[in-house]
Amino acid sequence: MTSYRQPFWKYIAAVAFCLPLFLAGCSDSSELENHWRDYLTRLARVLDREASTSPQDAFLHFPRPRDMAITFADSNIDLLDFLRMRQCALRETIAERNSILGRHGDASAKLIFDLRFLSEAETCIDILHSEGKASLAATLREAVNLKQRELPNRLFAAGIAGAEFREFWQAPPDLRSYHPDRGDDPSAAALARWNHWQHQWLAGNWQHDKDEMLSTLGKIRLGDGGALLKAQILNIRELNAAADIIDQRVSGRPLCLQASPTPAAQQFRNVLSTYFISQVQRQASLINNHQFGVQSEITAIENELFAAMAANGLTIPIAYLDWKKQRDDLLIESTQAQRQHVKLAGALLAQCGLSPGGNNEN
Repeated sequence: MTSYRQPFWKYIAAVAFCLPLFLAGCSDSSELENHWRDYLTRLARVLDREASTSPQDAFLHFPRPRDMAITFADSNIDLLDFLRMRQCALRETIAERNSILGRHGDASAKLIFDLRFLSEAETCIDILHSEGKASLAATLREAVNLKQRELPNRLFAAGIAGAEFREFWQAPPDLRSYHPDRGDDPSAAALARWNHWQHQWLAGNWQHDKDEMLSTLGKIRLGDGGALLKAQILNIRELNAAADIIDQRVSGRPLCLQASPTPAAQQFRNVLSTYFISQVQRQASLINNHQFGVQSEITAIENELFAAMAANGLTIPIAYLDWKKQRDDLLIESTQAQRQHVKLAGALLAQCGLSPGGNNEN
């Protein structure tokens, strides 16, 4: 009888031992959420306070394509003009652009056609002049001027307002796959490359590599911009909760009656050191580094592009400007919330004659 029971009980013991590990591996929470849960639980316990209920997180949704749609002027080069440009490489570009695929291509495909048009047009104008076709050369010059004027709009539609950037900013279902510590966001280098190209194109250098452009946009598509925003929204919510707990002790019953540490004050400092500084703040620093890496490139792209649009009398869609302001305000708020938390924690430690990282006891 015993010989049958022993393996069974060993099996039960093994399941009991492995179950917590299994559940931890299948947790619905990210590392960042777990760090915050640990910190807030211990903070509330040591300060004997509870945080007020926080509202549900609201994510920033990228504007709909129809809210950022831009109308482009039609070229005044008609079919007869087109047939008269037999010696120009531009003739093939116009033919492809006027094909069914060309007319119904996405914003990036149309940008590529415009860059081809601009890069080939000057040579074609020279050829037309040499053939005595001054009128057609003048018509082509007007089309070139129009393309140059509208190029910032094409860059807007294919770049920061395009499908790839939309997916870059799309929020993931959760943060379990967001790991800013790895530094492997494929969009970081791709954004810098797009920023460099945009600067060249706006400056009149229209050389480009179609395959490289599409590959770069594809890498931007895979970026973690949405996860970054989601993480900062979480940080703001939890920082406000932590600040509420600490503020209740700063403005309410003192943690220390005199400027000397009590056991509770020492525990509070240990919680700050072990769970906030070593875990939460460390990960927040990695998120901030990721934010700086991608946001600096995106801001540079936006600023130069918006300046070019304004210089050419082009209107920036208000839906994008509204979303951009909400995004930037959110990122500023996350920085302010971190500073406010540190300030409040320092005030409570000072009440007890302590500093965040010191070992001073009075």
